[in-house]
Amino acid sequence: MILLGIIGFFMIISASMTTNTSAQALGLVAAKQFAFLFVGYIGYIVFARMFNIMFFKRHIIPLAAGLFVSLLFPLFFPAVNGAQAWIQLPLGMTIQPSEFAKLGAIILLAVYIGDVRGKNIRLSDLIQVPFYYIGATILLIILIQKDTGTGVVLFVMVVFEFLMAGHKKLIPLQVTIVVLILITVLLSFLVLSPAGIYFVKNVLNLPSYMVSRFENTINPFINKYGSGYQLVNGLVAFVKGGWSGVGFGKSLQKYGYLPAAKTDFILAVLAEEFGFLGVALVVALYFTLIYRLLKHALNANNEKTRMVLVGIAMYIFSHFVLNVGGVTALIPLTGVPLLLLSSGGSSTLSIMFGLGIAQALIVKQNRQELET
Repeated sequence: MILLGIIGFFMIISASMTTNTSAQALGLVAAKQFAFLFVGYIGYIVFARMFNIMFFKRHIIPLAAGLFVSLLFPLFFPAVNGAQAWIQLPLGMTIQPSEFAKLGAIILLAVYIGDVRGKNIRLSDLIQVPFYYIGATILLIILIQKDTGTGVVLFVMVVFEFLMAGHKKLIPLQVTIVVLILITVLLSFLVLSPAGIYFVKNVLNLPSYMVSRFENTINPFINKYGSGYQLVNGLVAFVKGGWSGVGFGKSLQKYGYLPAAKTDFILAVLAEEFGFLGVALVVALYFTLIYRLLKHALNANNEKTRMVLVGIAMYIFSHFVLNVGGVTALIPLTGVPLLLLSSGGSSTLSIMFGLGIAQALIVKQNRQELET
């Protein structure tokens, strides 16, 4: 986590070094990102030392209600890139409540479904609260805030976390979900074909900007001066970087060719400046985090711990797949940031808090193993 945060700090500074950036503006970018990392690390320590899932179980209703209400506040502020997901703060800073809603959904699902042992409990009683709450949250984010990427991440997280619950009444529903996941994966390959594009455009009648994202995934050069402009230039950055890159701060693609250089396309700048080796290091760090979380999840002695750890692992994994897949034209772009690397205070704070929660559960688990 610390290494990814450090790499992200310097890459955000580098991506901000353009012809229109003054030394003062660059210093402000560095100060803001350092502040986010500092506050995030303090939060990480606090959660690692003080997190108690039973406290959240006792207060889950007011906490969940507060998070849901916070999702309504961005609707009173101007949209950013078509999405009303941010609350505007002084000094040009923003906060995105939906990032923290992800952690809330992870904990709520574990609290309601984890370690439930009653044999006579009905399936509807097990799932109705998390189903309605998380469903309403996802619909609010996608339909009202118009932030599809965040909604998809939240959905993927809770689906895989739900599969970790062990109550017998949930097994038929879990099997159905696994089958639907396999069908979705198969359909995703079919959609990324000429016939699939025709279906998306003429049958589903999706907005033109969504259709163009599917078209750009099949062939980014179709709209290389339009909707595919940034994607094409991102691929150029990967080619320029080669094995070892052109050197820190020496990227040319960030000079107007990548408008989202320090956010969605931060990996393209890193690839150009540090090459394949730099990208491989970042990928290794992400998968080390995911591997450690899943390893501890498999060794967990209770479902709540297992579900939270898997939820946080999928938080990281889904962001990684959607961002890297979009930047490399393997899947349609979703505007999802690369956690700890992309510029964005809310995502940085949220994942560091989440890893603090994971650390607290892992420490508690290790202590219980030592005592036994």
